[in-house]
Amino acid sequence: MERRKSRGLFYRWLLPAIIFQSVYMGGGFTTGREVMEFGGRFGVNGIYSVIFISLGFFVSAFLSYEVARVYKAFDYRTWVKQILWKFWPIFDVAFIILAIIVIAVVGSAAANIMQDMLHLPYMISAIVVIGAIGFLHFYGRGAIEWFETIGTVILYAMYVLLWGITLKYAWGDIGMTFEKGLSAETPWSASIAGIMYFAYNMPAFPAVLFTIDRLERRSDSLIAGFNSSLLVSVAFFLTWLCLLGFYTRPEIVNAPIPWYEIMKVVGGLWLRGFYVLAVFWTLIETGVGMIHAIIRRADVQLRELKGVGLSRVQEGVIAALIAVVSILFARYGIIALVAKGYGTLAWVFFAVYFIPLVTVGVIRIINPNWKKDFWTKA
Repeated sequence: MERRKSRGLFYRWLLPAIIFQSVYMGGGFTTGREVMEFGGRFGVNGIYSVIFISLGFFVSAFLSYEVARVYKAFDYRTWVKQILWKFWPIFDVAFIILAIIVIAVVGSAAANIMQDMLHLPYMISAIVVIGAIGFLHFYGRGAIEWFETIGTVILYAMYVLLWGITLKYAWGDIGMTFEKGLSAETPWSASIAGIMYFAYNMPAFPAVLFTIDRLERRSDSLIAGFNSSLLVSVAFFLTWLCLLGFYTRPEIVNAPIPWYEIMKVVGGLWLRGFYVLAVFWTLIETGVGMIHAIIRRADVQLRELKGVGLSRVQEGVIAALIAVVSILFARYGIIALVAKGYGTLAWVFFAVYFIPLVTVGVIRIINPNWKKDFWTKA
């Protein structure tokens, strides 16, 4: 049986979670800036953000996967029509903007780190990333799945090491933060931040759609959705816990790349080297995952209009062009991109993705024949 038709538990329950995690754990997450902005800056009240993030990701993942499975919508254009009807171009535009911003955030991080560690010019980092993204798209789905699965192992190995070293070093300070109840703003503010965080990360789910053709029943969507939420929520929680150990140190709280500054305190050059490897791999993973979703959407549109899809060379060129635009955006800096770009898009996706998903999406999952003629006109 061909690999793409495999129905093993790994492909049904774990691969969607791995692909989602690989796209999610790029951007500001790898830098620590995302977690600081939407969790760490609230101090101990950040736990409310963690709770809403976990619940939001689980509900979003399960319903997104189940809509895709029921309606065989394995590219994001076909998928988004199932909940937005003819208004799907709104999501289209917002998704492409988000993809550019997310890749720009990690591009900025990679460039900053390479300049600090190796004194390499900005464009060297950019050329490596752009070339890798184009290369993977040229070799197609198998290469992408392999690269992102290996990347998950590398990333989690790095994080397990980093979490372990940081928690051991800062455990006393973390305890003091809880004991004194150090926090900024209210639980309500932290809860809203949690909602914003999962809302702007929801568009990572369409990057997973190409793996959903292997899901056979609703329980597969439920388990894959739970695993997707679990992988990323645990990562957010542990990172937030680590950041609490440095809550009283403004040079880390306000740093563009908090993790990198923390490693200067808790680890040696070898740890920073491992981090650089993980950051570059994650940047490529994130770019590949989000750009792959855009390319699949363009491929479907082209097949509908002309009866022929994109060639591998065309896919590689489009991927590289999107990456180039993102790298140019990266010059605006991480803090501005995360605070302003992500914050605005969070409410856009909450309105055009989450609300339709938990209303229209639920109805259509329960009753696929509901207003069937209406939805076929999308």
